Amino acid sequence: MTRRPTWKYTLAEARRQALVAVDFYNRPGDRRSFSDFIIHMHLAWQNLLHADLMRKEVEIYYRESNGRRFKRNPDNSKKTWDLSKCLREEFDNNDPIRKNIEFFIGLRNCVEHRFDKIILNSTAAEAHAYIINFETELVNRFGVDESLSNELKFPIFVQSLNPSNYEEQRKLRRKLPKETSTFIAKFQYDLSDEIRSDKRFAYRLLLLPMKGPKTEADLALNFVRQDELTEDEQQALLGKEGSIIIAEKYRNVAYGEEMRPKAAAKAVEKFIDFKFSINDFTKVRKKWEIGPIKSGSDKELPKSKGYCLYSPAFNSFLYKPKLIERMTEELNTREKYEKLVEHPAIEKTHS
Repeated sequence: MTRRPTWKYTLAEARRQALVAVDFYNRPGDRRSFSDFIIHMHLAWQNLLHADLMRKEVEIYYRESNGRRFKRNPDNSKKTWDLSKCLREEFDNNDPIRKNIEFFIGLRNCVEHRFDKIILNSTAAEAHAYIINFETELVNRFGVDESLSNELKFPIFVQSLNPSNYEEQRKLRRKLPKETSTFIAKFQYDLSDEIRSDKRFAYRLLLLPMKGPKTEADLALNFVRQDELTEDEQQALLGKEGSIIIAEKYRNVAYGEEMRPKAAAKAVEKFIDFKFSINDFTKVRKKWEIGPIKSGSDKELPKSKGYCLYSPAFNSFLYKPKLIERMTEELNTREKYEKLVEHPAIEKTHS
């Protein structure tokens, strides 16, 4: 009888760890453990990549600097590559899947059980992508027979079913421990806009109750791709029965939609016909008495309320969409622009 290849046992362990992880995620109330979800998904990914590398006969053990001997664990077993090493071997540096996994590798080191609910609230979109990416890679590497689709309950964290509670959720996110909020903010700030908006990094969901009488149709939930629908089709879906879940655009998980000055200036420039620099942004917000009283201060100018907030993670102020909208409105003609910014308006070049 042919002996079963070692990599198959490793693959089976990868699948088992993923199922355990999602079980922890999907448990109700206080029985849910987001930190355990992170730990078991880490092991699932590591075993998945080990299994594929072993199947391809790639050596997955660390060697001593002389290359002759294997490094050993305390129990004298050979030391296998950690997950970070596997990622460097298997994914390009800017691959959204790799960045998603690296996000949780870093988060794992600063998660505390007592803050589980707050951290889950702030990283649900990334967690959705974490498990969806695993299932995708599992099938891509080992075939549909290894899929977890028949065993897996899709992990969805519903923050609130009542829009009036959204502000409470935002307040909860601001209770993140400083170490965790700093890690999340800095990790995301270093990502390109392309990666941040990629659903393989953050799979954000919007739950829409569907109207109308029930027919024999239908599933309780229908999944649709927002980017595959026209605006009319999206509006039409609101009249269907059941519930729909659609992907929502990326938002900064630590603070919501707030932006640093450079990003805020770019956001304004996008909606006007003229070039608008970070220096222009600073000049306008100072005229309106919004933002810090001076550079580096955590004290705000008198008319800042509703337009910005101070971020300890960035050690600076972040600016809200309300300010972007106000600037866009006040800079939308050459006359208004030059009066407010106090220099000639330079039209943007359009390629």
